Amino acid sequence: MSEERMESMTAEAVRAKEEFLLEYGAKCQGALDEMKAPVFIENKYGEQYIVHDGKCMKLEKPKPDYIIKADSIETYSLNGLVDYIRLDPEGIFHKDGARHIVMVMTPERVEVIAPQKGYWREREEVAKCCAVVPDIKFGRYMDTDEFQIMVQTCFQQDENREKVLQLAGSVKKEQGMQTADDGVSQKVTINSGVSTAADVIIRNPVTLIPYRTFREVAQPESPFVLRFDKEGRAALFTGDSSKWQLEAVENIKWYLMKKLEGEPVDIIA
Repeated sequence: MSEERMESMTAEAVRAKEEFLLEYGAKCQGALDEMKAPVFIENKYGEQYIVHDGKCMKLEKPKPDYIIKADSIETYSLNGLVDYIRLDPEGIFHKDGARHIVMVMTPERVEVIAPQKGYWREREEVAKCCAVVPDIKFGRYMDTDEFQIMVQTCFQQDENREKVLQLAGSVKKEQGMQTADDGVSQKVTINSGVSTAADVIIRNPVTLIPYRTFREVAQPESPFVLRFDKEGRAALFTGDSSKWQLEAVENIKWYLMKKLEGEPVDIIA
């Protein structure tokens, strides 16, 4: 074999060797880079993790925005709330078989809550109903004229209310009056001018029916303690704590259950 051919083969071999080394080096470098690249893992619960540089970190998915809620409809009577649900002008009560919750919150407030929605499982207040009730001043002494007006306008008419009004009407500032209180009854002695003094005994507690919830339902009756001070001013003190509130809430619940029978709502009190 000639020297020229040997030199030519040697050059080709050297070039082939260089190409091989370059290709092999590139492959090795690629393998090294791949080993350094982050690895993504997802478990059966859909949670994703990234493994990089020997560390494992949980990936937090971007959370959606909160639902934009419309202003709730407000009514001031139970009948108005019933009409809104029955008419369903916005088509929200008879959609997709969903059931809304009608929640009796207090004797003066009822709320309509939509089913949970979205990623955040939000509840939307669709409507609310607020009772219009008088401001009854319990536990405060007032002159008899103001007291009579309060009793006449804020309490349901019955025999006991008339007795309270009759007694309050007979007590005037210009009359002499003496009281005796044994904790159960109050004895009121009224001196009218030169006439003979008359004793009026009030048995406490006296049962009255104030307007404290929606007018569509029965107003709960409660015991009250009637007192007169030495100046002839009258006051009513509550005597049943919160028992009347529980009764009022139950009355509202049963009223709504009857009126909304067949509607896609659940009444809760």
